Amino acid sequence: MQRAILVIALTIKYLLLIGAQPSCEYTGEKKQRDVICTADKSDYVLTRGLVSDNNKTTRVTLRNCKIIDVEFEAFYQMPALEYLDLSQNQIKNLKLGVLDGFNRLKFLNLSYNELEGFPLGLFDQKPNLEVLDLKGNSIVTLELGVFDKMKKLKHIDLSNNALLGREMNPNIFNQSTHIHIIDFSRNDMSDSKDNLLEVFIELDFLNLDRCQLNEVPIFATKPNLKTMKHLMLSTNNIRVINDSKIFMNLENLEILNLSYNVIESIAADVFTPLKKLKMIKLMNNRLTQIPDTLFRNIPNLNNVDLSHNLIEFVPVNAFRSSPIKHLNLADNRFSYLTDNFCLELKNSGGVLAKFYFNQNPWQCACLRDILNEVKNFGIVYNDVKYTGDEPVCVTKPNGFNCMRQMNENNYFIDLYYN
Repeated sequence: MQRAILVIALTIKYLLLIGAQPSCEYTGEKKQRDVICTADKSDYVLTRGLVSDNNKTTRVTLRNCKIIDVEFEAFYQMPALEYLDLSQNQIKNLKLGVLDGFNRLKFLNLSYNELEGFPLGLFDQKPNLEVLDLKGNSIVTLELGVFDKMKKLKHIDLSNNALLGREMNPNIFNQSTHIHIIDFSRNDMSDSKDNLLEVFIELDFLNLDRCQLNEVPIFATKPNLKTMKHLMLSTNNIRVINDSKIFMNLENLEILNLSYNVIESIAADVFTPLKKLKMIKLMNNRLTQIPDTLFRNIPNLNNVDLSHNLIEFVPVNAFRSSPIKHLNLADNRFSYLTDNFCLELKNSGGVLAKFYFNQNPWQCACLRDILNEVKNFGIVYNDVKYTGDEPVCVTKPNGFNCMRQMNENNYFIDLYYN
């Protein structure tokens, strides 16, 4: 008898735990268009009745509502629904059929749940879906065909999951050829098949940040990706970029992010094909030198970030005939720049408006020269570093001259850091 009472008590306690409904507010025309719900104090299984049975509702937001499961008919009779946000809950799986019945949906956010995958057919009744956000889950595999019915898909975020590119079927996107934005960041995309993205014809942005890459992946530079404007390869393990043709197909690329790698060597003409390139980020690498032609004759290039490298000499020739507007050389290892560096840039097509050169082992006389130049040209620089409150340069005890010879550089580097 006592055991039976205990079982009943525990059952009631469990039902109470998962039964506390979020509170929902209705806004928009006749207060039926938009539904925004706020969590109660306990976990909740989403069932029919909370937001369902409203043929005028177009947007439902159930973000951070402590939802642990979604039952069938939770979205029953909602033919107008176009926006559904189920992010920041604790959903571990979605049963086949729970998303059926509202085929006008354009935006679906399932990010930051505990999903590990999806049953084949889950998205089959979502022919109008344009944005699918799956970031921050524990997705290990993607079933071949799971995206096939979403032929209007434009943006898919798969970041921060447990995907392995080497195990991903390259035909997974075969029916979603119009994707504009795809985010693979914080997955292991090393050794992915070369034809992984070969069906895309309109890709604009590809994010491969923190993807454990040891080289620029071939799948990210194929001829069909000539539409791409923004490529992120940051925070990987890329050490060399010696293939001068690696980016030759990306003729419309505007932003290239190679920051936070371990790049030591880079081909002198690797960026030459990128005639529409506007910004390149190479900060936090291990570059010791810049090839003489690296950024030359790129007609739209106005922003170059080379900060936090090991560069000991900056050839002004490397930037000639490119309209450099923002240049960051902070935190490197050079003690001087070419005489009249800013003037040389200006005479060769540069329009320098912002120039950072702080935290280098400057010779004091050379620093004086560059400070005079940026002030004369009205160029913004990191003036808070040069207030006189802390030492920023070194000089030989027997003279105050800018010694622009490479064989002198190591002397001033040692003097500065010691």
